[in-house]
Amino acid sequence: MKSRALAFGCLLLGGILGLISSAQPWWRASGEGVLVKFTGTQVTGGLSQALAIVALAGTLLMLVLQARGRRVIGAVLLLVGLGLVLTGTLRLQPSADAVRSQVREVSLVDAFQLSVTAWPWIFALSGVVIVTGAVMTMITATHWPTRSEHFHAGQVTGRQANYDDPAELWKAMDAGADPTTDASVGNRAPPHGEGGSGGASLRERRRRRRIHRAMREQLKE
Repeated sequence: MKSRALAFGCLLLGGILGLISSAQPWWRASGEGVLVKFTGTQVTGGLSQALAIVALAGTLLMLVLQARGRRVIGAVLLLVGLGLVLTGTLRLQPSADAVRSQVREVSLVDAFQLSVTAWPWIFALSGVVIVTGAVMTMITATHWPTRSEHFHAGQVTGRQANYDDPAELWKAMDAGADPTTDASVGNRAPPHGEGGSGGASLRERRRRRRIHRAMREQLKE
């Protein structure tokens, strides 16, 4: 459980951090009192934002998958995390035409200076966190609990219900079970000193009569 929580936490944290940092200014263009900002989404053509969204979607998808599916998604998220690291470290800068076009929307200044911020490095860091979570997922996914295990546990508990109780009887019928053909009771070993199949058959007939009697009483009410 600790490995699952840690892996899932790394993936979720990395995806959220990547999504936030992609929307922050990666570059600033300044000149003669004019300051224009360019976000990571702008300078990468939307790639930084798309990678972060894929990372979050893959993280949520793992909640409904089995061990093999989690390992596959973990491998995909490993590549996505490496993509975030590469995109952040490259620090793609806007083209001169893009800068000039945006600067001229607020001023006629032709001379400007570009400066990078710390957000590309934070974006790359989010990729490292995602890579860490993806590797942990691929290694420990087989030890994570699955939904099927909880389902089977619930089935066993349901089969052990006390059908002599009218409330339990109606709950079982609402769930689609037939209490008169419960194999779990019919297959119980006879107590010490009783006959084998004869004693079991007699108990089964008595149990069914009690169930039918309880059903008639409930219908009368």
